[in-house]
Amino acid sequence: MTKKNKVVVGFDLGNDYSQISYCRQDQSMPDTVSLVMGEEQYNIPTLLCKKNDAAGSTAWLIGNEALKTAKEGQGTLVEDLLVLAKNNTSVKVGTDSAAEEALTAEYLLELFVRKALALLSAYIVFEDIAAVAFTLKEMDTGVMEMLRTVFMRVGQRKMEIYFLSHEDCFFQYMIHQPQEMWIHDVLLYDYRNSGIDSHLLTMNRKTNPVACFIETANYPQMQIPTLADRTEMSKSAFYKQLDSMLLDIVRKNCDQRVITSVFLLGEHFSKDWCRDSLKYMCRGRRVFQGNNLFSKGACYGARERVYPSTLSGAYVYLSEDKLRANIGMTCDQGQTEVYYPILDAGTNWYEANNTFDVMLVKNNTITLNISPVDGRKTRVARISLEGMKVRGNKTNRVGLRFYMEDANAVQIEITDKGFGEFFPSTGQVWKECLPLEAIT
Repeated sequence: MTKKNKVVVGFDLGNDYSQISYCRQDQSMPDTVSLVMGEEQYNIPTLLCKKNDAAGSTAWLIGNEALKTAKEGQGTLVEDLLVLAKNNTSVKVGTDSAAEEALTAEYLLELFVRKALALLSAYIVFEDIAAVAFTLKEMDTGVMEMLRTVFMRVGQRKMEIYFLSHEDCFFQYMIHQPQEMWIHDVLLYDYRNSGIDSHLLTMNRKTNPVACFIETANYPQMQIPTLADRTEMSKSAFYKQLDSMLLDIVRKNCDQRVITSVFLLGEHFSKDWCRDSLKYMCRGRRVFQGNNLFSKGACYGARERVYPSTLSGAYVYLSEDKLRANIGMTCDQGQTEVYYPILDAGTNWYEANNTFDVMLVKNNTITLNISPVDGRKTRVARISLEGMKVRGNKTNRVGLRFYMEDANAVQIEITDKGFGEFFPSTGQVWKECLPLEAIT
C-alpha cells in the first residue's frame, strides 16, 4: 500500500455534536463528512438511541436518526455522552423498568465512536486509515484514557491515536493556509450554546522555530435564550443588543492590534443580526464563516505526526499545557559527541513520554540540556545518582523514563539495570521532579 493511499482522520468530539474530517497524505485540504451528500451538514449530534422492534431485536442509532427515532417513541435516547465519560457514570437504558440494563459510559462512548467512524465508509476504505486525532474542548485525562481504551477495540493496531486541544487545531489549521491569511494576528470566535469562546493567535517571528501563542477568553453573556414565545419586535430588539455586545467584544480584541483574518465558527452567527459587527470585522481584514475548522485542524495535526512537513520544524505552538523548552542530553557516540533529544518543545504534557537506556562512563551524574524556545540561553540540569559506583568500563547501564502527570512538572525515573550476569542490577531507582518553572 503506497503512502498516497493512507488517510488521517480528525474527530471533533463534543458533548452536543461531533464532526469528522479526513485527508490523504498528498491532499492539500481535508474533507468533512456530511450527513447529506452534496450538502454541508457536518454536525453529528453526539447521542445514541436504543431502538427495539416488535420482534425483540435491538439496534443502536446515532445522530439525527437517533433523535428522530426517539421523537417517534420507538427507542430510548442517551445524551451527554462526554459528561458521562468524564464522570465515568453508568446509565440504565431500556423501554421499561423490567428491560432496563445498566450500561457503562465506556460502552456507550465506544458505540458512538464506532458508528460515527463507520460514516467514513462512504468516502474512504477503513483499512487505509493511518491515524485518528481526537479534539476535545476540554482535555480531560479520564476521557482521553477511555478513548484510548475504546480505540484499541474500534481501530486497528496499525492505526495511531492522537489528542489535540481546540487551540492546537486552530494553530494547525492556520499554518496550513496561505501565509497571506496569517501575516499578522488571527482571531477566531467559536459560538456555542454556552456563549462565545475567542481565540487570538499571535506569533513571535524572531525565534527559531517561530513561537506561536493563543489567548483564549469566554463571553457567556452572548448566550442566546429561547425566543419562541417572543414577539417579532422583541426578537429584533434582542438581536440588535446582541450585535452591539459582539461589536464591543470585537473592538476590544482588535484594539491596538493588526488582525489579518477573523474566523466565525458556529451556526449562531448570521448576517441577519450581526451586521454592524461584520461591517467592523471586514475593515481591512478577511472574514471567514463555517463550523468545521477544528476537525480539519485535527486532521492536519494527525498528518504532521504521521508525515511531518517542514512546517513542523518551522512553527511551534506553546500553551500552558505544552513544554516551552527542548530537553535533551549530550552523549558519546564513538569518538564524537551527539545531541540526543528527549522531550520536544510544543509537546502536550499528556503526550510527553520517552524511555531509553544509557551507559554511565565518567561519573554518576545525568546532565540535561534545557533550551527554551523564547530565545533565552540554554541551561543545564544535573541529576546525581546517589549510591551508584561508576566502574568506568561501560558496564553501568541505567534506564531513563521521562513523563508528565500534569502540566506543572516533568517526572524523571532512573533505574539501575546492571550489565548482564557480570554486574547484576542493584534494583535502585532514583526519582526526580523537574518543575516547569525551572525550564521556561
